[in-house]
Amino acid sequence: MFSVTSFFKAFSVALILGVCAVLFALWQHSSSQLNYASRDMDWEWSWSWMYYEPFSNGIQTTRTNDTKQLLFRRVDTSSKLTTVVNITYTNKLEIIVTYEDSCVSGSFFPAKLKLNQTSQQEINFQCEKNGRGYLFRRTANQLTSVQIKSDKFGLKENFSEWPIDELKKDQFIQQHSNFFKGKGQSDVYEWSRD
Repeated sequence: MFSVTSFFKAFSVALILGVCAVLFALWQHSSSQLNYASRDMDWEWSWSWMYYEPFSNGIQTTRTNDTKQLLFRRVDTSSKLTTVVNITYTNKLEIIVTYEDSCVSGSFFPAKLKLNQTSQQEINFQCEKNGRGYLFRRTANQLTSVQIKSDKFGLKENFSEWPIDELKKDQFIQQHSNFFKGKGQSDVYEWSRD
C-alpha cells in the first residue's frame, strides 16, 4: 500500500543525496582548477564571485612567495592553458600564457597574436627550461583583450572581466607601505622588487 509519509521520506533522502553529489562535483571541479599547473603557488578564487563562471573557469589569485606580488590567472584545463596577468616594477601589465605540454627545452611553436587593438602578428611559444610547457609573455601599458591562435589551441580573453585595477592598486600600496600601515592597514606588504 502506498504511504505518503514513506514517499516524502524517500524523496527527502534522494534530494539530500542529490544536493550532496552536486556540491561534491562542484568542489572537485573547483579544486582541480585551483591546483592545475600551480607552479608551487597557492591559488584561490578571486575575492569577487562576479569573476567566476560556474562549471567553467573564473579568475584566481595568489601572491609570489618571494616578493608578495599579486597575480591573477584563469585556467582552461581542457585546452591545457593558463593565462596569468601581473604588473611589472615599471608599472606595465604583463600577460603570460602557458600551454601545458611536455617539451624539449628551447623548442618552440608558432602562433598568431592580436593584443588589444593592434594588428595580428606572428609570435613563438618557447618551451620552458623545465620542459613542463610552452610559454609566451608580453608587456603592455593596458590590457583590453588578447587573441592567440595556433595549431594546438585558440585563446580569447576579454580583460574587462578581470580586476586589473586591483593589481595597480596593490602595487601602489606596496610602494607606499609605511603610509598605509600608519593608517591602520595591517595586511600591507612592503615593496621588495627592484
